Amino acid sequence: MRAFLAGQQAHAYAQTGNRHDALSYMKEAEIAMEKAESRATTFASYNPSSLLYHVGQVKYELGDVRGSIVALGESDAVRHRSFQRNRSRFLSIMAERQLEIGHLEAACETWGKVLDIYPHVRSGQCDHRIAVMRTKIRPYVKNRLAQALYERAKVVKPLAI
Repeated sequence: MRAFLAGQQAHAYAQTGNRHDALSYMKEAEIAMEKAESRATTFASYNPSSLLYHVGQVKYELGDVRGSIVALGESDAVRHRSFQRNRSRFLSIMAERQLEIGHLEAACETWGKVLDIYPHVRSGQCDHRIAVMRTKIRPYVKNRLAQALYERAKVVKPLAI
């Protein structure tokens, strides 16, 4: 629980521009996670991938977009594949940041993974992320990868319950 709370605090401090406290709480979250892992317990679904997600959020809020992308990629690599809703949301954020730094092809690849997952989740947040993706990719449809992604995104739908 301490790791989760410290991760949340780190993100909040980063959002307000308080670099010192953000980094301090991120370190506290990492230490608390190590202790929890050594006892083979973590708070609910707060696990190493969640910690890396918070690292990515803190880095982004502090201006390190590239570091944020790396952390989100690491988070995805260790996330259990049963957490598809979170995976879809966090990959969407990663793709948006890839596009933000001009990595269109990487963003298209990441968003392609999101579209693979999307039919298997029911989530307003995921619906929103898909809408954001459509808006962000539209200006790039002259690129063949962006065009293919845009066309695919127009027809993908979540599975009915």
